[in-house]
Amino acid sequence: MRRICICISVLLLCLGARAQEQLPTWKEGWLDIHTLATGKGDANFLILPDGTTWLIDAGDMTGVPLWEVSHPLPYDGRTPGQWIAKYILDHSQGLPHPQTVDYFLLTHFHADHLGNALALKPGPHYGLCGIMEVGEQIHFGKIVDRGWPGYDFPSRKAVQRHCKTSVDEYIKFVHWQAEHNGSVAEQFAIGSTKQFTLKHNPKKYKDLFRVWNIAANARVTTGKGLKSRPLYTKEEDPEQFDENMFSTVFRLDYGPFSYYNGGDLPGNNWPTTAKFNRDYESVIADIVGPVTAMKADHHGTRDSSNPYFLWKTRPDVIVIPASETKHPWKDTFDRYKDPQGKGKRQLFVTGDAGRKLLGEERWAQFPPAGHVVIRVYEGGTSYQVFVLDAGSGDYRILYRSEIYQL
Repeated sequence: MRRICICISVLLLCLGARAQEQLPTWKEGWLDIHTLATGKGDANFLILPDGTTWLIDAGDMTGVPLWEVSHPLPYDGRTPGQWIAKYILDHSQGLPHPQTVDYFLLTHFHADHLGNALALKPGPHYGLCGIMEVGEQIHFGKIVDRGWPGYDFPSRKAVQRHCKTSVDEYIKFVHWQAEHNGSVAEQFAIGSTKQFTLKHNPKKYKDLFRVWNIAANARVTTGKGLKSRPLYTKEEDPEQFDENMFSTVFRLDYGPFSYYNGGDLPGNNWPTTAKFNRDYESVIADIVGPVTAMKADHHGTRDSSNPYFLWKTRPDVIVIPASETKHPWKDTFDRYKDPQGKGKRQLFVTGDAGRKLLGEERWAQFPPAGHVVIRVYEGGTSYQVFVLDAGSGDYRILYRSEIYQL
């Protein structure tokens, strides 16, 4: 009996150790794509193959009623901006400049991507929430968005309409960082392959790594240098467009691995009251082409991820940043899982706010929710997906996929 008890104890210790297993530290040559789970908005943190770092969005929906959005993750002891900064610092150990993020990209001017006016706190130079609060702890080498320097497309009033006071504070933040903190500020350059480059050892990966800027401000690349064309007709007025239609879109390639991020780009004409075409996904799909992995457009809501877009991009992995009760929408989920669709269509989600509306049958097809990490190994020839615990703050591994060869 004593021997049996000892064996059981050892087994439980082993199981406990495995449950506490941490993500192995990033190594030179790996590409890590982290989709963070704060429950309050979007944030993607990338560690590129030479240690170059990139943050995409840093939202904060604090102040919005909990019946509409998720509870904060891991808990409300810090603000979302502070949690994002902590996550970056915790996963930047051993990098060339652990307290500097080389690039920040804001995909568009919405609160769940930059910060909510209801969450603003006074600061010495600008109001603090979301990305502005991240910037209090982390220096950005380059800040890129769709509006710099004038923030006047289609007009300043239209830009302010979507975030009100928080976008004003964001603009102050960018100007202050550029003027006083050594950051470079730029407008997203459609068609460019040089705006987001490796900073530390580019020669080693020059034939393997590229970021291609495809669309922004309702314009798309022509494929000829920096030339672009509008996604709307002369009869349509951009002043009436919603901010999602101006989202930045890029494709990242590392060897045979590829990744798509299109912010909240829409893919159909919902709401039906819109007097203009909102289906931009179908236009860019032919340009983007097949990809290995993607961040779901617009959190997988009803106006995103149309059948043509999914057919042309053929993703094997779709990561859904979920912080509202409609993330993702059930019809969109069904499009993702369409058995006629190309690609593996493995779905990952950062939070469970949408679980009730989605229903348990669909929800059961997700791995556990949490921080989703796509780790691409040396040369981009293989990758693996991890889910890290977002509820405890210790980042223990909740799920790991097999290693997929490309």
